Amino acid sequence: MATILNLNQNRAVDVNGIAAPGALAYFYRSGTNTAKIVYSDPACTTPHPTPLAADGAGVFPPIYTLGDGDIRVRITTAAGAVLAGYPIDPVQLVSTDNVGAAGVSFRPTEAVPEKTVQKAIERVQANILAPLADFGLGVTGNATLLSNIDNIEIASGVYRYNGDSYGTFPTGLVPDAGGLIQFWRVSANAALMTLSAVGSRRQHVRVLAGGEWGAWAWLMQSSDTATDAIWAAGTSETPAVLSPKSLKAAKGADDRVWSVVTADRARNINYQNATGRTIQVIIQMGVNVSGDILCGASSTTMATICSVGDWDGWPVTFDVPPGHYYRITSTAAPVRWSEFR
Repeated sequence: MATILNLNQNRAVDVNGIAAPGALAYFYRSGTNTAKIVYSDPACTTPHPTPLAADGAGVFPPIYTLGDGDIRVRITTAAGAVLAGYPIDPVQLVSTDNVGAAGVSFRPTEAVPEKTVQKAIERVQANILAPLADFGLGVTGNATLLSNIDNIEIASGVYRYNGDSYGTFPTGLVPDAGGLIQFWRVSANAALMTLSAVGSRRQHVRVLAGGEWGAWAWLMQSSDTATDAIWAAGTSETPAVLSPKSLKAAKGADDRVWSVVTADRARNINYQNATGRTIQVIIQMGVNVSGDILCGASSTTMATICSVGDWDGWPVTFDVPPGHYYRITSTAAPVRWSEFR
């Protein structure tokens, strides 16, 4: 970036353009008669005397200011007569930083109380990020620690928990490793909370309703699977994602076994399928024996599903749904009674 060399000196001259040896410069805050301190070095550590005297050629030494407001300047002769054109309010300020926005003045505001465009840009960026930090969404650092995760008097936002946090955590979750909590409020007594433990993708969720927290639940993910053997066994109560392969394994699983129950069964007596699943029954009668097979959801409303005049030793097969009743009415006891259960 190119810059311009300024060869002019800070010289005091009279109305005829003639240098004013020993001229005196007085500095004030703009619009006032309140003295303003100016400095002899760029770091603004050594104040100039007041008034500041020019040399024998009317030249003033370098003059620096903190840049914290406009300045009014009044210059007089060594005898105290005000030079033509003075006072000047405000006097032009030139930044010692000759590159970029840091050298451009900015009028401070309540929200952005800065004096240069560069500082104003930085303050605006900070102002943008500040509200995000209030919600635990800062660009760097940690979210706000939530000591009591059951606290309902907190603002919506993202929080963190650690081993010192207490409250009702999801079953089996140990808080020592820490994690994130998202709290989104609907009203004073209604909100949604999600919890994510460090190192885990599982999302635990609970709802605040009527000022009371409900039980924790968790969102199913593709990784929440079970083996085909578990699906086939059908005894696990842990929820799991079902794949087509697992579904086929579950549908094809059948651990029922055949049992001969002839000694435990008799004609004209109601029996109930209490296994919780469908069973298959095979009954074989003797030659020239007649009878009926009855089934029903109630022992008092059973229907005849099979009626045989002379069985001639042929077996009869039928299924009994879970909880249903079944019986055989016949002229003689069964020769063989088997059940697949």
